[in-house]
Amino acid sequence: MIASYVRKKYGINLEKKQFLIESKLWIELARCKCDTYSEYWQMLQNDKTGTLEQRMVDRLTTNYTYFCREEAHFSYVTDQVIPKLQRSWTENINIWCGACATGQECYTLAMYLMDCQKNGTLTVPFHILGTDISADALKTAQKARYDSKDYARLLLSWRSQYCGPFENGTFEVKPLVKKNIDFQKHNLLNPMVMGEQFHIVFCRNVLIYFKEEERNQLLKNIYREMLPGGYLFISHTETLQGTQLPFEYIQPAVYRKPEGRKNG
Repeated sequence: MIASYVRKKYGINLEKKQFLIESKLWIELARCKCDTYSEYWQMLQNDKTGTLEQRMVDRLTTNYTYFCREEAHFSYVTDQVIPKLQRSWTENINIWCGACATGQECYTLAMYLMDCQKNGTLTVPFHILGTDISADALKTAQKARYDSKDYARLLLSWRSQYCGPFENGTFEVKPLVKKNIDFQKHNLLNPMVMGEQFHIVFCRNVLIYFKEEERNQLLKNIYREMLPGGYLFISHTETLQGTQLPFEYIQPAVYRKPEGRKNG
């Protein structure tokens, strides 16, 4: 019941992960004072506020991420993508991080781009939108307070320029970085409701959780939101092989929407 519902609404494939579902949701059963998963499912269906469903989603989603993950992507953005975009674009550069989890990917991108602004290779403003279906993950992203594991992954120059002091095992990203980023809840299976389109989209370590039908729907939504000539970054463990969308292959895990195409 739960696996089928989560796949239909959110696209996440949990059909062969019954143990994972039960191990993550037993706390919710206890909180709801339910003796069985059938009883919990019925309570969830009857909840008109959406609170129980959101707590379920927060429990079942994987929010593993960290600063500078697959670092070659960020170097490619600053060394290859930004110079090309700036030759044809004089306004804001818009970036979308889908399934951004707790936000480290967004802040990594922002710090790289702020370095570009300082050295003069980026001369226009940029804006990053981070989206996720987990309310808990987004709260962490908005607070931008992280622990020692994340601090250890930061470039040394960033620790003083873009982050507050490391105290009591945590640090916080400075407001001067946060101002370039907005976070909002969004289901990747649904179209975006805002009119903004994107020059760069990061959707990494996401496709592996989707089966073919939902994966294709997700990619159609992303393609529709990209500007012609925009770049899509996926994980090196993923591929767009088999999709019917006309993405141009650039290199492993990097694709481009052809110039002159407005939608899917």
